[in-house]
Amino acid sequence: MVHSASGSSPRSNDSSAPAACARIFAPVLIATLSLCSCSASGGAGGAVSVSAFQAWPGQNAVATVDLADTFPSNLSGLFYEPAQGAAPAVLWGVLNGPSKIYRLLDNGKNWASDTDRGWAAGKTLHYASGLGSPDTEGITKTGAGSTVLYTASERDNENKGVSRLVVSMFDGNSASATINAQRDWDLTSNLPVMGANFGLEAITWIPDAYLVSHGFIDESKNEPYDPARYANHEGGLFFVGIEGNGTIYAYALDHIGGGYTRVATIASVNPRIMDLNFDREVGYLWAACDDSCQGRTNVLEIDTRPGSPTEGKFNVRHGFERPSTMPNINNEGFAITPEASCASGFKSVFYSDDDDTNLHAIRRDSIPCGAFL
Repeated sequence: MVHSASGSSPRSNDSSAPAACARIFAPVLIATLSLCSCSASGGAGGAVSVSAFQAWPGQNAVATVDLADTFPSNLSGLFYEPAQGAAPAVLWGVLNGPSKIYRLLDNGKNWASDTDRGWAAGKTLHYASGLGSPDTEGITKTGAGSTVLYTASERDNENKGVSRLVVSMFDGNSASATINAQRDWDLTSNLPVMGANFGLEAITWIPDAYLVSHGFIDESKNEPYDPARYANHEGGLFFVGIEGNGTIYAYALDHIGGGYTRVATIASVNPRIMDLNFDREVGYLWAACDDSCQGRTNVLEIDTRPGSPTEGKFNVRHGFERPSTMPNINNEGFAITPEASCASGFKSVFYSDDDDTNLHAIRRDSIPCGAFL
């Protein structure tokens, strides 16, 4: 989504404190996030906002890591793909207008476009029909070694006044300058009605192994999640975030029949969501917001306490302010590096700024390695 740095996004002013605040389950959070307010919008008990956040846990040493003015505007979601064998690490980025995917490589100082296989200027995207220009806001991949990229888009740039909430699948190995989606899942009718520019903003994938081992509840069945119920769903669930209500929705996507099932609805405890990133090694689901939320980020985990009223559901563990050295800018992308990249107890995280503040769109800071909450 594009909006001014002054924040043209709608705000919730409701200051009531209903039971949705009880979804915050970690004892340490009681002292940290003790004051909640909830609006009437959203799923899972309403869109919850938090009035107190902890200081950013990283090194607070924000640095720009892209070449000046590479992305004049509209760089949205990010996804970090670790190095595999002889293949280098890749920072994938999506531009929401014009609709493009970029494959960025580390040149030792900055992350710059791959110059091989037609990636230098990014690759233009269309829906599976070969038509349209999806307003791509988020990007993710599934298991290690997969060449498929998934995007979340909120509308067709050729019809900007109409909400169109679509997850699309693209071939990341394509040598073509223009890529048509291999499949689209249009979720519009299954999600709350939002303004055309306040729709799907984030996407991440969480593997079945994690969900099953942590007793994740399938809300469509009101039973523990059983992957066998969902044919051809690519070994995990896709979690998407809607900007307009700050809510996360988990889907099983049928890659053969093209159908889908909404499995869960989750409050992010922020009024907005700009990106989602699941740390697959640690098990934290990060929900990031932009300048409309002061750049705050929440970390969610599945509640595994036996007998808890929210057992088997994702709940917020901690909320964090943006890094102290990060200006309050329009950061719409957030990506986490793996544990193998740890140095002195920290690993890098990346942000993408939709406004290209001071001619830079990608910034780096860090978070602690391992399970630190």
